[in-house]
Amino acid sequence: MTQPGILAITGTSRGIGRGLAEYFLAKGFLVEGCSRGTASFEHANYQHGQVDVSDEAAVRDWISDIRRRHRRLDGFIANAGHVGVALMMSVTPSSVIEDFSRQHVVGGYIALREASKAMLAQRGGRIVAITSAAVPMHLEGASAYVATKAAVVEMTKILAAELAPLGITCNCVSPGLVMTEPSQNMGEAWAERFLQRQSIKRPITIAEIAATCDFLLSPGASAVTGQVITLGLVT
Repeated sequence: MTQPGILAITGTSRGIGRGLAEYFLAKGFLVEGCSRGTASFEHANYQHGQVDVSDEAAVRDWISDIRRRHRRLDGFIANAGHVGVALMMSVTPSSVIEDFSRQHVVGGYIALREASKAMLAQRGGRIVAITSAAVPMHLEGASAYVATKAAVVEMTKILAAELAPLGITCNCVSPGLVMTEPSQNMGEAWAERFLQRQSIKRPITIAEIAATCDFLLSPGASAVTGQVITLGLVT
């Protein structure tokens, strides 16, 4: 009998992360999720950890606990983060360092590193980082967000090169506008400006993101690594 896949996802309390968790639970995965807050939903095959991804010790303990209980980690989706817009001239260094950089750069680095370490012993695994189509768009008003998401793209590509000999793949899924609560809070004008820059003039659905992640986590994607799959935009 085939064992269910063990998949860890960061940022599962809402938005894309929650949608990914629900998608893979419906496919029979055992999902380990985390967020800075408590769980926002319950499922027999879902376990939630209250973890800030920028807290190195907390992430290490979370991944170690997953390995202790399941003896393996088949897939990892680094999703935790947030979105915000402000003209570059109005962004202060402290807001970049303490907010976007802490979540995306520091948190992303720690999460990707700890997931890859967990997969080293089994010499295999799939890692996916959720980034944004705002990066190749060079979207106005999103300098801090784009710069830190771009850092996630580059660290994922480098990690892919480092882990390829060990049978571990690392890729990015880079969606266009997704109408989650944070995106809705940006206002209609911002959303319309984003859509006008996309090649496909409609919001990207969480189901489309999940299906792309599903492929990258599958055995059929074993030769795909170091890639950025952008949804909604010709790059």
